Amino acid sequence: MTAQLSLEEFVFAIASVSSATAAARTHGDLKTAAVLAEYYALVAEAVGPSGGRIVKAMGDGVLIVFPLTRAREAVAVLQLLQTQATPLWAELDARCRTQVRVGGGPLVSGAMGPPGDERFDVFGTALNDLFKAPAGDFVITPELAERLARPEPART
Repeated sequence: MTAQLSLEEFVFAIASVSSATAAARTHGDLKTAAVLAEYYALVAEAVGPSGGRIVKAMGDGVLIVFPLTRAREAVAVLQLLQTQATPLWAELDARCRTQVRVGGGPLVSGAMGPPGDERFDVFGTALNDLFKAPAGDFVITPELAERLARPEPART
């Protein structure tokens, strides 16, 4: 059975926490996992109202997508998320900082995964490029920055 996949335009983001591994070594995995649970809840609460969707979480890394039509709102939400999540992590360990990398463009989306365990996922060159982008507190790809610099279309 072939999965139904489509090519869609998204804003996509990777939120991660610098020094999370060092914090876990210092404070223990259980204490760090408790902060992770709060972090995941914070991410879900922040992105949901603006059409954001958590695609997957792996440790302190969270992959999120938004409709490209809500690019400005997505960036604003992600900036707010960063300002809320960093203090949460800093309570565990002052070395921790939430970092966000944001891009935009076409991704393949749909049910992907091992047979019988497929779930919504995204894949594409633009996303791979975002994973390879230099880390920083808040990084927007040049392609998305260019899109954000264009005037918004008038609403009727």
